[in-house]
Amino acid sequence: MKFKYFKDPDNFSYKMKSEEKCSVCNAVGIWFDAGGFYGSGELNCICDRCLINGELEELEKFTNDVYMGNEEQIREITYRTPTLPTWQDIEWPFLNGDYCIFEKFASKEDYKNKQEFIESILPSDKDLVDFDSLWSALPDKKIKNIKDGNNNTTVYLFSSNGKKVSTWDAN
Repeated sequence: MKFKYFKDPDNFSYKMKSEEKCSVCNAVGIWFDAGGFYGSGELNCICDRCLINGELEELEKFTNDVYMGNEEQIREITYRTPTLPTWQDIEWPFLNGDYCIFEKFASKEDYKNKQEFIESILPSDKDLVDFDSLWSALPDKKIKNIKDGNNNTTVYLFSSNGKKVSTWDAN
């Protein structure tokens, strides 16, 4: 299944460790872990189909907390997009009238050089970043999945109209 704002959920989202029944439709599979979802009520996991179809909205549960965009964009991110795999709450980047697409956890290999990395940092984060420290914290090799990228400092690579956009989180 394809999510509009999340490129590779099979490798970069919180999924159950073993097969479970979807808490919505009872389909069996390795589904999205709903333990960190916002809202009231219990929900163990949700399958790709139920998430992309927006079933969370009726259950009054949501995956991401966002504040910008039109009603449809907000509903897409909150009810039909996997949770960003972060330690802390991070607002989903919004640039040029739309949300950015989450690509993956970043490594040095994802950038041509340090300058491209610096230019990719969200404008709102530029004053908060020690670029040398953050660059040195990036792994040297590409990160293939969420398990490989669980570092003390993680850079999240997004894209917006073909341009790289980066934000970060620290444990």
